[in-house]
Amino acid sequence: MLPDRAEAQQECLPTLRKSEAARAALATRAPLEVVQQNARHASLDTTTRYVTTEAARRMEAMQAVWDAGKGD
Repeated sequence: MLPDRAEAQQECLPTLRKSEAARAALATRAPLEVVQQNARHASLDTTTRYVTTEAARRMEAMQAVWDAGKGD
């Protein structure tokens, strides 16, 4: 059974908030402590995990673009 819209939003919003906080940290080079507070993470380790994961994802995406251009 699929969750109703309200349930789905409740489950997705925390993940969206955290991933957006990670993107903001990378884009603006904001101090992790500021991102931690804005994302309402209890631990700086949590913030670091999201930021590190986002940075790796972006690096992989750009590597794929670079690799695709080498064939030209």
